[in-house]
Amino acid sequence: MSSPARTRPADAAILDATERLLRERPFADLSVGDIIDAAGVSRTSFYAHFPTRSAMLAACLRRVVDELVHAVEPFLSEAVDDPEAAIRTSLERWVGLATAHGPLLRTASEEWPHDPELRALWFDVMGTFSRPVARVIEAARAAGSAPPGADPEALAACLMWGCERVLHVALVGGALGLEDPAAIVAPLAQMMAAGVFAQPRPGADIEPPPGGFAAPRPRA
Repeated sequence: MSSPARTRPADAAILDATERLLRERPFADLSVGDIIDAAGVSRTSFYAHFPTRSAMLAACLRRVVDELVHAVEPFLSEAVDDPEAAIRTSLERWVGLATAHGPLLRTASEEWPHDPELRALWFDVMGTFSRPVARVIEAARAAGSAPPGADPEALAACLMWGCERVLHVALVGGALGLEDPAAIVAPLAQMMAAGVFAQPRPGADIEPPPGGFAAPRPRA
């Protein structure tokens, strides 16, 4: 057994080994024995830090959240001046980090629907992205640089969850038009800029009327 944990804390060694192993095999095929062998720690040490494999995966994810949040800062601070450029810069940084941590983020995205702890963490992460985006939308509307429209929180959540799904598919690979994560930057930047800042076409309904949307009329 190797002993990388002798030069750094055992929990860091475990998390490093987990992310490294996720590049080689899926999470379902990754045992605690595999992880402790790669980390150079004992089984007792593993369970002293992480009660379950899911808790360990959640800890791996928490380590990269701050980096991902920092990546979207250009959009949050510069969007009003040049929306698409700011969005593109944020997406380039976000996709770069996501590619570097691709196996981990792909695993978390696939596992959270089946695990309550991961689900709560993933939703919190997405909220960390969507809440400030909602504030950007509100500020842009107040400044007159974005049109009124859907509830800012709902719009921000839709945009960020849309980006999350597109990034996941691009990381998995093989989907038409999404073969490479770098290829998603330009279309996502266009989609987000249009979703927030584009003016609606004349006569378009952009807010539901007080009584709600009318039922669609039958075709003649």
